[in-house]
Amino acid sequence: MLYTRDEILTQGLDLASSPTVDAHDRPGGVIQENAYSIKWLQNALDMYHKRYPFSTDVTSVAIAMPGGSTDVVLASDSTKYVPTDFMIAVRNGLIVNVAGQLLRVRETSFQYWLNFYNTFINSPAQWPMRYTFINSRLKIAPLLSASQAGTLWYYKQPAKLEADSEPSFPDEWTLIEFVRLKAQEWTRSIDPGTAQMYMQKELGRLRSAGLLHNTEYDSIPIENNQAFTDTMIGNNYAWMGNYAI
Repeated sequence: MLYTRDEILTQGLDLASSPTVDAHDRPGGVIQENAYSIKWLQNALDMYHKRYPFSTDVTSVAIAMPGGSTDVVLASDSTKYVPTDFMIAVRNGLIVNVAGQLLRVRETSFQYWLNFYNTFINSPAQWPMRYTFINSRLKIAPLLSASQAGTLWYYKQPAKLEADSEPSFPDEWTLIEFVRLKAQEWTRSIDPGTAQMYMQKELGRLRSAGLLHNTEYDSIPIENNQAFTDTMIGNNYAWMGNYAI
């Protein structure tokens, strides 16, 4: 059974049994829009999703890569670099269409991207070969000779909950218990931080049980920004980083 926001809050407040919180959050038994518990629940979901992004959070957006620029913008709004609900990108989640064939572009660290960009700065290409993120701005390399369209897969932030919203979370009872603990923290019945500690413990339990779903590789891939290839190095010490001459 899936619980709505107000059903989760009602059960959490019932278990907390706090007249003080009830007087503010649900006078007459109805959850108010200024209820403390609404913010507690939203904060819990935000923390859960950011610490362990779920596979159900994954979505995509159309992007545009202008010719002669490293910056990538949204296809729907060229003044924005990422969607408003962007949290983090799916690793190697940039897809481009080249002559009818979908190609997946490799994500690298900024240091490796900078080296790659400098190497090919005078050699414009038809599609990007590497990309990196800097302060939520996606940058590609090498520079493109013409504009190119693409798709970016990313983890989205949880949506704002409404009264009848069903939170995207595998275990509603974890959320109910979190609300209960936050209510008791607010009335000083338990130590501050107890709900946070409970959350951390539950995250580990849910992850080990596989309820958060696999979102990334189950092993660490060896990539060029971790184990450099001879074609890009040129000397035995280049793994420490190349410097401009």
